[in-house]
Amino acid sequence: MKKNVINKPLNFEDTLYILNERIQILYDFLSLNLSEDLFHEKNMDDMDFIDKILDILLKNLMEDAYLLDRDEQLDNLSETEWQFSQVLTKFMSTSNDLHHSSLSRDKFFALRDRSAARRKTAEDSQIKIEKMSDVSVISEDEMSKLLKRF
Repeated sequence: MKKNVINKPLNFEDTLYILNERIQILYDFLSLNLSEDLFHEKNMDDMDFIDKILDILLKNLMEDAYLLDRDEQLDNLSETEWQFSQVLTKFMSTSNDLHHSSLSRDKFFALRDRSAARRKTAEDSQIKIEKMSDVSVISEDEMSKLLKRF
């Protein structure tokens, strides 16, 4: 039985960088004259992997409200989700019958829907962070009292 254990803290920037590279490889695949039949299973595995890691990243960002660069990472995650959705859309629009089988199409739609939901969650969370940062944490009177001590 596999355990979902991460032994050290996530490095969001590096993880998103690698995911973006994998997404670019999938995108490039569609521009090349390769046999889709040979690569279909690998491409589907890669998309499942990307989907799983994006879920993990969003979960970690949502659970750690005090992460120093959380809003920046939410923005980066949202951008990666957009890139992923572009690849999924491009795969869905290919003319190969293999990609248009009901199983593959259903899987693409599910991946695209999950990606859109994660992107919306990340963007909504950013809006909440921006609203929270507009609220003064300490009043002017409290600040002046604190500064008078020094």
